[in-house]
Amino acid sequence: MEITLIIVNDIMNLKSNKSPEIKDIACPHCQGILTVSIHCQSIPCSHCNKYVDVKSILFPPEEKAKVPVGTKILRCYKCGKEIFADKKAQAVACKYCYHHNDLSDYKIKSEIGKILETHGTLYLKKRGIIEISTIRVGDAIIQGKINGDLLAKGTVEILKHGEIYGKITCRKLIVNKGGIFIGKVHMLKSDEN
Repeated sequence: MEITLIIVNDIMNLKSNKSPEIKDIACPHCQGILTVSIHCQSIPCSHCNKYVDVKSILFPPEEKAKVPVGTKILRCYKCGKEIFADKKAQAVACKYCYHHNDLSDYKIKSEIGKILETHGTLYLKKRGIIEISTIRVGDAIIQGKINGDLLAKGTVEILKHGEIYGKITCRKLIVNKGGIFIGKVHMLKSDEN
């Protein structure tokens, strides 16, 4: 009888002095309340005796947003949140911060010095020169010259006569024979944007 009292007293102490490692959950089968450790994987319910997957109740898997057909997923350049755009769209406004995200491809044949930010592809032709501190694009095919940092969400390809002086951030970098790259490279992981 004394042993039972000690166990009951210990459970009462656990419930009254809840540590951050002790949680109350509801059994998904009978809705009975169970006190569990956050380290517990599964237990039989003390009310209905069916097994309860404690881990999935305490730490539910994140649901991925369903991508509607005919759309692509982007990350807003300003706030970094995930947004959707129609595959044929030329631009999309972020629904969180209302930033204009350009989706167009750019073919540059001359010298430019303005900010270049697009989720599309940059085609820098032979005589094209870009003198900007940071360029952000989806992909880049370079035959001209860039003085600045190039951040691409996908592939950067430096063709013959292409030159980049600065830092390149991309998932895949191709430097063809005759292409010049002087600077640093940061390779993005598959889940990094």
